[in-house]
Amino acid sequence: MSLLTDLHELLLPRLCPVCGKLLVKGEDVVCAFCALSMPRYRILHIDDNTLMRTLWNKADIQRAFTFLSYNHNSPYHNLIINIKFHGQSDLAVKLGQWAAIEAAKHNFWDKADALVPVPLTRWRRWQRGYNQAEMLARGMAEITKLPVLNLLKRTQNRTPQSRLSGETRLKNADNIYYAVIPETWRGKTLVLIDDVMTTGATLGNCAQALLEADKNAEICIFPLTYAG
Repeated sequence: MSLLTDLHELLLPRLCPVCGKLLVKGEDVVCAFCALSMPRYRILHIDDNTLMRTLWNKADIQRAFTFLSYNHNSPYHNLIINIKFHGQSDLAVKLGQWAAIEAAKHNFWDKADALVPVPLTRWRRWQRGYNQAEMLARGMAEITKLPVLNLLKRTQNRTPQSRLSGETRLKNADNIYYAVIPETWRGKTLVLIDDVMTTGATLGNCAQALLEADKNAEICIFPLTYAG
């Protein structure tokens, strides 16, 4: 097995998605230097922060947390590119684990009952082979032991949010999500998981859909990165 592993790494060397350097033994999906230098977003209060204020006019959010600051011009932008477009589901799982560990330091998981990934269209999921938000949630589940529930559905194929900006994002996300919540999961605290939050259009509409399906639910949000 070791020989096969060595041969695989010789033919297909693993590179750090941030700096492009060759990963050495013991480095999983990101090199040690880039892992230590990640642009962590500083959250002081999980129940009152910029992410929540962004969604005040969209949905009632109980808690919010994020792991990294998002900057399109930063080399760390490659983390998002790789988990969305280059098939690196293992990177998404690892980032989910790291994010969950960071959130635990702020007692974010204390009242959480389940993780709910933001859904993709069937076509987009087929293209990628997976939903990156679900992979992030699976990584978080390995740390928190919370179940991952696909309670949300996407109803229409529209222009991807990543191609839009500002008010166009808000209009594009309207009325494209709905939720089906089984009786056993009603009245629970659900944590919405996504890869990037910019205007909050997607997470706001997903939260709204969950609350329309269950007015007694409590909704928290956890985008991996935040562009605020």
